[in-house]
Amino acid sequence: MKWIEVFIVPGFNDTKQELTVLKQAIEKIEPDQVQLNTLDRPGPVSTIRSATQQELEHILDFWQLDNAKIIAMAPRRKELLSYRRDAESAILETIARRPCTLQDLSELLGLHPAEVNKYLHVLEADKKIVVVEQQRGFFYQVKHPSPGK
Repeated sequence: MKWIEVFIVPGFNDTKQELTVLKQAIEKIEPDQVQLNTLDRPGPVSTIRSATQQELEHILDFWQLDNAKIIAMAPRRKELLSYRRDAESAILETIARRPCTLQDLSELLGLHPAEVNKYLHVLEADKKIVVVEQQRGFFYQVKHPSPGK
């Protein structure tokens, strides 16, 4: 099976002309499935933002592709059969002991960085973890309740 993921960044690749070119490329590639995605956390630059659900649905309507679906929005990832609660627990247990980077977690848990990242996105969306930028990179740590709460 051939799948293709199209990552939408509003203001960068979502004009009518750009969406038309993307559709032409998709039709040339002939994938079995087209996955439409966007950022699910703040971008590295303040002008970069996630596409809204409505914007993504507008793109699907514009493309009129039977094999396209929206996969964005981290909370929905938990509904996937491939989402494993034991991996989520292992990440939480690991970063409860000490903050870790994506690479640290990948090496410690023996999972591909892309796989770890999938869980980190969900945990961040669920407000169970926070990301702290340090000199060595972005560290993930368990979110602790504010004092007095």
